[in-house]
Amino acid sequence: MPEAISTEKRSGTGGRFYLFLNHRQASRLGHVGWGFTLDDGKTCMFGSTDHLIRHRWWNLWAWVNYMYVAPGDHTDFWFGYGDESEMYRAMSHSRSHIWYHECKVVAVEDARPGAAEALARSMERAGWAALSNNCVQQTHDIATAYGVGDAIPDPRRNSLFLVPRLWFPAVNGEHVMLR
Repeated sequence: MPEAISTEKRSGTGGRFYLFLNHRQASRLGHVGWGFTLDDGKTCMFGSTDHLIRHRWWNLWAWVNYMYVAPGDHTDFWFGYGDESEMYRAMSHSRSHIWYHECKVVAVEDARPGAAEALARSMERAGWAALSNNCVQQTHDIATAYGVGDAIPDPRRNSLFLVPRLWFPAVNGEHVMLR
């Protein structure tokens, strides 16, 4: 694991933000994960709040309970570190978390990896809510902390973008197929 990273903005230092999509999760609405390059430009931090479904699809009460996880409770959050190829491998072939089908890579001129890493780590205890703190909103917040800007639309401004499969195509970035 890399040493502690400053949360100060590093003006003029570029980086890359990665947005990952699994289009089969959440009853085919999709699921997103994130990644970004750190200060050295080679190491990436990547992860997601998976919030896995652990009930039968016909259990209505379980679905109601699934819609909200209080801050501090378990959300299947995870993260890892590695170079880009290790990140792609982990995000597309893992047996310990959700895997992804495709990725968008967004170049960031003034990357702030320290701020993004601090926010990403805080997501482990941030809870989860279907309409106000889901994987899309958490990923957008990390992207914003990283310095992505308008390349990734704010899902709070268009409620259709709360659906990962609708949000992903609106992101401006290089498209990479993983599977």
